[in-house]
Amino acid sequence: MRKHLYRTLIIYAVLLIAAIYVYPTIGWMTLTDAQRTERLERWKQEDASTEKLGYWAENTRLFKRYLEYDRDWVINLGLDLQGGVEMIVGIDYEKLDPNIKKHYTDSGYTDADILKELQETVKQRIERRANEFGTKEPIIQTMGDRQIQVQLAGEKDVERAKELILTTAYLTFQIVAGPEAQKEVLKAIDAHFNGDFTKRLQRPGPGEEQLIQVPLEQIEKVREMVKEAESVAGLIPDDVVVAFSRAPKPGEPQHYKIYVLEKETIMTGDGLTMAYARPDEQSGAGRWQIGFGLNAEAGRVFGDKTEANINRAMAIVLDGVVESAPNINDRISTSGVITGNFNPEEARDLAIALNSGSLPVPVIEDRTGIVGARLGEDSIRNGVVSCLIGIVIVFIGMTAYYHAVGFISCIAVLFNGLLILASMAYMGATLTLPGIAGLILTLGMAVDANVLIYERMREELRLGKTLTAVIAGGYSHAFPAILDGHVTTLISGIVLLQFGSGPIQGFAVTLTIGIAASLFTSLTVTRGIIDFLVAKKLLTKITMFSLIPSGTKIPFLKQRTWLSPLTVLVVLIGLGYFAVRGEDNFGVEFTTGTNVVLNIDSQEQVDIAAVRSQIESAGFDEPTVTAYEQSNVESRNQFMIHVGEAEKQSTEGTEVTAVKSVDQRMQESLVSLAGGDASKVVVERVDMVGPAVGAQLKWDAVSAVLWATVFIIIYLWFRFELKFSVGAVAAMLHDVCITIGIMSMLGREVSLGVVAAVLTVVGYSLNDTIVVFDRLREDLRLMRGRGMSLLEIMDKAINETLSRTLLTSTLTLAVVIVLLIWGGSVIFDFALVLAIGIIVGTYSSVYIASPIVYWWQKYIAKLGPSQVAGGGDSGPSGRYRRRRQRDDGPHTDDPAKKEKELLV
Repeated sequence: MRKHLYRTLIIYAVLLIAAIYVYPTIGWMTLTDAQRTERLERWKQEDASTEKLGYWAENTRLFKRYLEYDRDWVINLGLDLQGGVEMIVGIDYEKLDPNIKKHYTDSGYTDADILKELQETVKQRIERRANEFGTKEPIIQTMGDRQIQVQLAGEKDVERAKELILTTAYLTFQIVAGPEAQKEVLKAIDAHFNGDFTKRLQRPGPGEEQLIQVPLEQIEKVREMVKEAESVAGLIPDDVVVAFSRAPKPGEPQHYKIYVLEKETIMTGDGLTMAYARPDEQSGAGRWQIGFGLNAEAGRVFGDKTEANINRAMAIVLDGVVESAPNINDRISTSGVITGNFNPEEARDLAIALNSGSLPVPVIEDRTGIVGARLGEDSIRNGVVSCLIGIVIVFIGMTAYYHAVGFISCIAVLFNGLLILASMAYMGATLTLPGIAGLILTLGMAVDANVLIYERMREELRLGKTLTAVIAGGYSHAFPAILDGHVTTLISGIVLLQFGSGPIQGFAVTLTIGIAASLFTSLTVTRGIIDFLVAKKLLTKITMFSLIPSGTKIPFLKQRTWLSPLTVLVVLIGLGYFAVRGEDNFGVEFTTGTNVVLNIDSQEQVDIAAVRSQIESAGFDEPTVTAYEQSNVESRNQFMIHVGEAEKQSTEGTEVTAVKSVDQRMQESLVSLAGGDASKVVVERVDMVGPAVGAQLKWDAVSAVLWATVFIIIYLWFRFELKFSVGAVAAMLHDVCITIGIMSMLGREVSLGVVAAVLTVVGYSLNDTIVVFDRLREDLRLMRGRGMSLLEIMDKAINETLSRTLLTSTLTLAVVIVLLIWGGSVIFDFALVLAIGIIVGTYSSVYIASPIVYWWQKYIAKLGPSQVAGGGDSGPSGRYRRRRQRDDGPHTDDPAKKEKELLV
């Protein structure tokens, strides 16, 4: 009883914690855009306040914010699900540091080569910043030869996004010139402007830092005057520069400080190894500082320079702005702090910029806007409705087939979904379409785990056992298959998380969380509910519908002799077709494409689905259509359309028709949505963009899958035997190849959604195969010494798991078919891959994985352990085989008895 009490308390505790973390997300989804904006602005002002709150006041404020659905607790959505900020960043090549340019030209670079190198470097640095900022799976693409397109999911705070992206983050440490030097420089500037300069400055007041100040109303004019003075040869000495402090914050003295610094830097940020934000305990008032660390060489140089300037002021300069200028009291080597009037948000953003590295060239903001969800509001809505319909179908199917315990499994699946969402909220994870794919896989495995338990209960019922024994036997006998299936999938998730990037990681995060949640709900939650109902006598017997009669003996493996060669042929044809099709296999995320921003002048609201349909009718495959809103510009029916490179001309007979550009074809296709008036379809800009998925992400995906395969082989070798691991991996590769081959032959393209669906197919394939192998392992042990051949035992194992295989596949396929029919064109390929993968995965566990195990035992294992590494004599069944050989003597070489030689 005490064990049950502890289990019950754990279940309730987990449920409560999950509800606490999911509450803000559910509440946030119910708010209007206006309500969200108002709360975000109010919270931002609270965070910027310099008022120092006590412990209870601070926690009361945070609790009130939680009750209002604190945005920091809400699950983030990716660009494909909610849209975000789009910024076009230009490279200011003319302002490139002459020393950097000279380095390139000395190495034989042309201007075009330098631009290309700078564009790629800036793209990588911005991508690193966006990832560290917490924006998961940003879309960052090269555009032309001097621009970069940046899209950040959900980051509707445009100004903060600008500061993050446009900050060069060039850090220098410079000694502040002495009072006399400062006086001479300011005097020279004042003389140049006939006494009009110093009268715009002011002396520090009593108790203030002894630096010349610039009032707010004078700062622009003073900057202009300093800039002009710098352009006059010899006016300002070559060994010093004039700099200003950062802008004052509300509540601070409203003036800037002006500094005269020695031009020679004693250290730059090149040797920086880390930067981190932390509260500034000395200043108080809620201020923060940035701690930093330097590598050994930079620390040695910094130590020598600071030691030589003890008792002098050292300015910490970021992008030409003096953040602070503390006195050097002692030698500083490999660590230090940047102090200033930073609030928490500013400190964190600055640390991110420093960690990601300084940009090698100044960048400018060309334009900024707000983009809608890449999948489109219509596709998201259709997808959500389709998923809900699919879940209802699964629940009805489980309840109809397994009656009371089937309904209990439905409760567990809902609990599983709650745990996944709560974990994502706790971790600050981002939910995207690949993440939803991982969610679908784990929910499918949660259903399958319950099916395995209930099928084992069915077997116990047939033996006439008591209710308690039936329940205990069902869970204990199903546990090995559930554990192996989940651990194998977990290995895949962890490896993908470690070696993958972008959408691969998004899939891996939800998969890893979901596997842990599935194990808990299927083994603990359902058992707790069933035990409770039995104890209260609310469940007195277990009944269930039977699809496959007991003792079914379908000779599945008899068909292997012709099905396996046929399967190999289909795989080769599919891969051959994929290879011949080449680059045409890949969608717009993987290829160079065209971005078109256009406006449809119509009094009616134009639906995104209608725009997408018209663009597709013009011959563009799988275009990405999103709503677009340029910053500070009011517009209606404005869209951003992204397509892959299309044919520029067509032929009619032997004549070539007039060449039409991408934007012209789009314009013509959308005329019907503008009342037939072509002048009302206004193309505002056309840009060539690079692939959203870079070479690094492709390589990360390939290496992640390869490493996952290696670890899966090792685990299955440990749990079963080498032949079983080879069979499972072969079935997995078969499923992927068949799925990709069929998609290629259907003329479909590989998109990020398709990649996510293929990864789901991998998980489904492994789980399906392991269920069969687990039963085979058990039957090999039970049937030992009964004169049955390996072929007969394998058929027996497949028949015993047939009911589970059919039910799980049917229910999962039902959800996918609903997505295919009602999900819309954008997620059609995603659903199509899942449908193909489920069918092929069910087939491969019987006709690929099992025959490979049989052939390995029949041909390779006979070579003996001395000739084949990891041959068939490893593992438990190998020990049984060797024991039988000792007892019965060697087998005959008579070919007529070859099948009967594979006795266990």
